[in-house]
Amino acid sequence: MKLFTFIIVFIFIYQGNAQIEEDNPNTYRFSYKSELYKGTKLQITQKIRTLKNNSWFVNIPEEKQVELNILFKKVRDQPIPRLYKKRAIIFLDALYAYEDFLTIYDNALFEVVLHLKRDMRRLDFKFERQFTKAKVTLDRANKEDQKNIKKIDRLSKEFHDSQIKLMSHRWMKKKIERYRGMDAIKNPDEFIAEFKKAEAMNIFTMIEEKKIDKINSYLENQIIDFFYKKSLPEIDIDKLELDYIDKI
Repeated sequence: MKLFTFIIVFIFIYQGNAQIEEDNPNTYRFSYKSELYKGTKLQITQKIRTLKNNSWFVNIPEEKQVELNILFKKVRDQPIPRLYKKRAIIFLDALYAYEDFLTIYDNALFEVVLHLKRDMRRLDFKFERQFTKAKVTLDRANKEDQKNIKKIDRLSKEFHDSQIKLMSHRWMKKKIERYRGMDAIKNPDEFIAEFKKAEAMNIFTMIEEKKIDKINSYLENQIIDFFYKKSLPEIDIDKLELDYIDKI
């Protein structure tokens, strides 16, 4: 009899605790994109914060990140459960609205990097030929037309520019050739990461303006200019070696 009474009391207490947990006003529960958000306000807020800071969303334009941060603060600071859930869903809607942008951006940049890798060897030969031609022309002028200072200065500038262009290209070529597959875009090194961040808002604007077909050509021009500027402090013109022409 005592055992039976104990079991009844245990079941009653267990059911009571379960009901308390189910009806606990400190426990929030809602679903979004098949993901269940359940727990205390603090736990759910931390889960949303972790999602916001996920590497997938890191390349949302900074201007848009400011807007997202404002929406997130409205979630975090909302004390009323019903309104908290509403604010959370508004924030998640806004966050996931950038998924298409991020996909288009990554795919376009990946295609641009692939194109550059294929084009590197042809351009390498082209720039070396321009350099050697500029040097031969300058050397001839120095021998045959020494008194024409204006011409010498112009040819000297052309020679110097072609030398910088060739060395900058080779610096860039070494960087680009290291990139393998989409991972180079989704888990970028410091150069691609900096470039993606700098161009994010421009690409977002192009997508909004329905200029998706112009994104690749824009990115290609921008990334070449980006790597060119990065190369200038790194190259040493005294260490230039020719790969295709034996004598100049």
